[in-house]
Amino acid sequence: MAQRFVIDAVLRMVRELPGYPQLRILDLSTGRGEILSAFQRDGATVRATHYRTDDYKLIGCSGDFSFPIDNAVDLRRPLPYEPASFDVVLLIEVLEHLEIHWNVINEAGRVLTPGGHLIISTPNLARLHSRVHFLLTGTHKLIRRRVGWDLSPDDLYAYHVNPVDLPLLHTLLFQAGLRIRRVAMTRFKAQHAWLMLFYPVLWLTARYETRHRVTVGAQARGEDDLFRWLTHPTVLTSEQLLLLAEKPCQPKT
Repeated sequence: MAQRFVIDAVLRMVRELPGYPQLRILDLSTGRGEILSAFQRDGATVRATHYRTDDYKLIGCSGDFSFPIDNAVDLRRPLPYEPASFDVVLLIEVLEHLEIHWNVINEAGRVLTPGGHLIISTPNLARLHSRVHFLLTGTHKLIRRRVGWDLSPDDLYAYHVNPVDLPLLHTLLFQAGLRIRRVAMTRFKAQHAWLMLFYPVLWLTARYETRHRVTVGAQARGEDDLFRWLTHPTVLTSEQLLLLAEKPCQPKT
């Protein structure tokens, strides 16, 4: 369930899009619907999905939504929408709850109009605090506790069963015909600012990692683009990875 600082960052990002609020917006696994309710009040055309009516996100929620919601939409399967049906698709604090990521990202690309945007927020494994935490403990730094042996198979979706790293997400978006255009800050914790002292070392190692195997062609262009985002100050400091990906008007090359 998205925290308030994530919701506010998503609202800012969408409201800055060209043509807003005259946009068709789809929120995949909308939870309590705070984000879509705000866009609907602004005048946007909105639609949402739920996976389960007993979703943990809905505990204490009346379920009285003022916008259309399609229930029982399994994000591991094809979405029940025609190609190019929406100008914006939202995946807010969803990817880390799915066993697989490729299907929903590919489907988001399919239902987007050319020039449309996919907005994703997910725990930021690339931020320096998370990297140090993993180095020292072998576990990712997550808000919700990691999957444990005490959970039943039906309850796994409510936890961060499969956090996604930026290099994989970067590739999956490309395969879906999308390009990362922007990353935005959700929350910055000042007590972790000292970690930016390692930025020169990180820049050099990331440059080596993305250059030492390939030098020309599409793969090289992809590695250069990945390097750009791996070393972006917002990616290194934001608590959540909040990115905007665009479906180009021309086919991918």
